[in-house]
Amino acid sequence: MLLIEDDASIRTIVSEVCRRDGYDVVEAAAGRQGVQAAVSSEPDLVLLDWVLPDISGIEVCREMRRQGVSSPIVMLTGRSSKVDIVVGLEVGADDYITKPFDARELSARLGAHLRRASMVPAGPQRDGLLAVGAVEIDTEGRRVRVNDREVKLTMTEFNLLALLAANPGRVLTRAQLLEKVWGYLADVDYHSVDPHIQRLRKKLDSKSDSGVSLEAVPGLGYRLSPRL
Repeated sequence: MLLIEDDASIRTIVSEVCRRDGYDVVEAAAGRQGVQAAVSSEPDLVLLDWVLPDISGIEVCREMRRQGVSSPIVMLTGRSSKVDIVVGLEVGADDYITKPFDARELSARLGAHLRRASMVPAGPQRDGLLAVGAVEIDTEGRRVRVNDREVKLTMTEFNLLALLAANPGRVLTRAQLLEKVWGYLADVDYHSVDPHIQRLRKKLDSKSDSGVSLEAVPGLGYRLSPRL
């Protein structure tokens, strides 16, 4: 696990919670140092402070995604406005924890994200493969291909796609997606799912021959269907 936090006291508290739960923690006190550590080691999870001394947490998150880091990114933020939170999700963060936070909540959130790596969706599979249209999902290798061309997804995007592909043509509500992909529901805005779906749709739409349609169903949620 990688912790990017410039406040030494918060860094100590968070590290103690994580190590108590059995996680190895690599610490970085500045944004550029954190990006370098994430790119070189591809950690299981990144805990990222919003305010850093050199570049903002938002820029760190954007740069990590630009350089292909697929690890879950959880932002630690003192900002509680919906606009700020949505900005973080739109640039590639998977979740957020608002300061001051409870150690038990931090532990539960991190545990839920780390368990997601082993998530295998329920549904018809062949040798660990799911296929909808020209999209093929290798749930064991955690790779996605469209007509044999790999599509790079974050862990959250992969899990959303795998869950939707395991239920082709079926509407999954935001609550169902949060419960199955994030692993919890409490204190989370259901619409925090939307930025992840939008990024996933953009990546699929960039492959004009994907043969799938990722649709929003007003008032309900989302479904993935073969394109007719």
